[in-house]
Amino acid sequence: MLLPTQIESKVNVPTPTATAHSNDLPSGSPPGLSLAEYASMAERFDECRLPDGALRPCWKSIANEVTSLGKSGLNDRESQIEQLIRENGSTFQIDTGEGTQTRPWQLATVPIAIAEQDWNRLATGLAQRTRVLEAILADLLGPQRLIRERVLPPELLWDNPRFLRVYHNLPVSAGHRLHLVGFDVARASDGAWWVTGDRTRAPSGLGYLLENRIVHGRIFPHLSRTANVRRLASFFGSMRRHFRTLAPRQKDNPRVALLTPGHGSYRDFEDAYLARYLGYTLVQGRDLAVRGERLHLKTLGGLLPIEVLWRHVSDRKCDPLELDPHSTEGVTGLLRCKRGGELAVVNSIGTAIAEMPALIPFLPAAAKLLLGETLQLPSVATYWCGAEKERQYVLEHLDELVLRDAFAVSDTRPVMPVRCTAEEKEALVRRIKAQPNRFVGQHRLSHSVTPVWHGERFEPWHVSLRTFVLQTKNNIEVLPGALARVSPKEDLLSNSPTQGQLTQDCWIVSDKPVDHETTLLSNDDHTIVLRRSGAELPSRVAEHLFWLGRYVERCESIARLLRTTLARLVGEDELNDLPEMTRLVAALAAVGQLEPDYAIEGLDGAMPQLDSVLPSSVFDTANPRALQNSVASALHNATAVRDRISLDAYRIFQSIHADISGSRRPTTVNVSRAMERLNRLITHLMAFSGLTAESLTRTHGWRFVLLGRRLERADQTAELLLATMVRPVADEVGLCESILDATDSLMTYRSRYLSLVRPAPAIDLMVTDETNPRSLRFQLNDIQQLLSDLPTEPGRVALGADERLARELQHPLLIADVGTLTEVNASGNRVELQRLLELVQAKIPQLANAIAGRYLIHTAPEQTLTGDREQSLDESLMPPEATQR
Repeated sequence: MLLPTQIESKVNVPTPTATAHSNDLPSGSPPGLSLAEYASMAERFDECRLPDGALRPCWKSIANEVTSLGKSGLNDRESQIEQLIRENGSTFQIDTGEGTQTRPWQLATVPIAIAEQDWNRLATGLAQRTRVLEAILADLLGPQRLIRERVLPPELLWDNPRFLRVYHNLPVSAGHRLHLVGFDVARASDGAWWVTGDRTRAPSGLGYLLENRIVHGRIFPHLSRTANVRRLASFFGSMRRHFRTLAPRQKDNPRVALLTPGHGSYRDFEDAYLARYLGYTLVQGRDLAVRGERLHLKTLGGLLPIEVLWRHVSDRKCDPLELDPHSTEGVTGLLRCKRGGELAVVNSIGTAIAEMPALIPFLPAAAKLLLGETLQLPSVATYWCGAEKERQYVLEHLDELVLRDAFAVSDTRPVMPVRCTAEEKEALVRRIKAQPNRFVGQHRLSHSVTPVWHGERFEPWHVSLRTFVLQTKNNIEVLPGALARVSPKEDLLSNSPTQGQLTQDCWIVSDKPVDHETTLLSNDDHTIVLRRSGAELPSRVAEHLFWLGRYVERCESIARLLRTTLARLVGEDELNDLPEMTRLVAALAAVGQLEPDYAIEGLDGAMPQLDSVLPSSVFDTANPRALQNSVASALHNATAVRDRISLDAYRIFQSIHADISGSRRPTTVNVSRAMERLNRLITHLMAFSGLTAESLTRTHGWRFVLLGRRLERADQTAELLLATMVRPVADEVGLCESILDATDSLMTYRSRYLSLVRPAPAIDLMVTDETNPRSLRFQLNDIQQLLSDLPTEPGRVALGADERLARELQHPLLIADVGTLTEVNASGNRVELQRLLELVQAKIPQLANAIAGRYLIHTAPEQTLTGDREQSLDESLMPPEATQR
């Protein structure tokens, strides 16, 4: 194999140059704000300017917009982008070295523009490269002509831990293994396109690309319509139509599921975003089951067949029965479905081997043998160390190269020997010599630059593009756009698109008007059967909705109690003159917002003053039961089912999180600031309650949200009344008003009884009044009705454990007498009220467990009698396959 010499290998530091052609600029351009005046880089291709300094024609509409906005307008657009991304919950997971962190997605203010004619040349090369990779996969997973004719070294398969014999000769859908492919591309100094990486398993970034376009469409609505920018909707429409044709049986309206690794993975936001946008069912491995040779979605209403599975799970994790036995991301029997022809999988299992860096230097020869074609797009120069000549070249030119795992796509930064110490370099050489087949060396490409707004001026940043290609049965379509990543440091562009670099929307600008296809709605003639049911709810989703309801209610109950107590702190009366304060403090201690010692008579005097401790508890994160942690738990569950709740509902949680997060903690915490936060939090929570009541259809999803709320409200109300109303105080007017206020029942009480405040009507309103949505009886009545509406086993006659417990709780409230509940015995307690509240507190956890046991508990992970997990290359140098993007 010849050493690639075409690639640039200079590692020079570019110097800024500034030239301007005033004839190309709109009149009145402020100095430093014109796109043609920003300081470019010598020896770099500039995406915005021609070599003579003139503005490229495709940038002129953007330049006019930039000039009209000026500095303040650009900064304002930057703030709007940040706000939209925050409201939409657009996040990514980044590896900090000490674990992963969730951070907001980053989008630059100004897009990058590429002329359509220029793009079409790239698209032609990408389409050919897709055909080449498809042919290589068909050969490697079939007859293996490339191996037999020595075009590829056999070690690329036999020494490759990502290749398994089980992938061999798996059936394909629509004649292809590859349906959606990603390519990382960049431009060298001469403007030529180079491919820096192939993504054939499940390329990430498509959802973020779509989000970038939607956000920029809102920020620059006029510009995006008038600049002749190629639309993305046609590509996504083609993708939906293609996925539908892959269905083995029901091709009119098949169920397409997007298999995600699960909440907390780096694909979390993107998978939910794509599933919502395309109308697909978002599933995890534990949501699925194989029956015979068919894949089904496990729902509360039974098993529903899945025809097409768009997997975002790595090859080895798809089926724990035949692949990685430790995987919890796939489903047992998936390969059996594939072999039986009852399931289409996008992309086919085993396609990850086509993205190994060690394959890159052999692509031209493979294209010539399999297709009889010359590879149009060159690849970054790559040297596989398994070949002696190439290994020697790598060892002699270490400082000019970067090193990668030969068999896996690495999303961490590559190893750069030039930055290693002498000892580290020696250790690296020893590793290469010990396992040469596992390493490749690559030259560093000199990326082109594009202008990026940086607060005060435009600066030239290096840019890399991730492009996407759809291969249908008879056609190949290249998405007219890309996920553009920009960085002032060229080395950072070697990372994954989801590792935190600033991104740009990539506009493909035509010189003529473009078609304005903006909808994915189908216009075919298929008849739709009208439905009212909503039983296709996986148990996992029901569980998150149930806990979402519980945590929302917990947040509201705690916030109201804190607000009521804080309001007494700032009143005109001395705390010693307010007998209700001791009971309110006891209630806060009971729900974990204050130290228990505050509720013990005689010890409270030794504790810090409430006017400093109580406001701080609003912002506390160290206490596991603190309000902020309940808010975080609500957000966690909302995020896990973001494809099942409305965008407005999710934005409410994003606003709550932003408002109460540590980044917005005031420097000075006092009662006033705490009250402000609590008021906003309660308002947001009530907005969510309104959306739940008015926007959620009455399906099982709505029932589980409401079940969670009713159980939690009953529990919180019983806890509050136990701490405050069982033992009377000398003056109960203030106490009753406080508890009515904390349960949002004060207005109702006054509308009935005016200013006469007595314990009996207050207890009636909060305990036995079936018309008050805040009373205990209302909660138990509603729980009973909700349980009766959930699915039951066919033919079952006896009550389930959950229904029995609900009736055991409901009956004492139905027959309770308010007079008896209010009576005070000789020891000074309301014994009957105490007995009733303690019964509720004891039975509510049992009822919650019974509901979970019936509807929410999943089966244990599958156990298989197979070998151990594969050993990966030295993890200090190369990441395992689990980090592939």
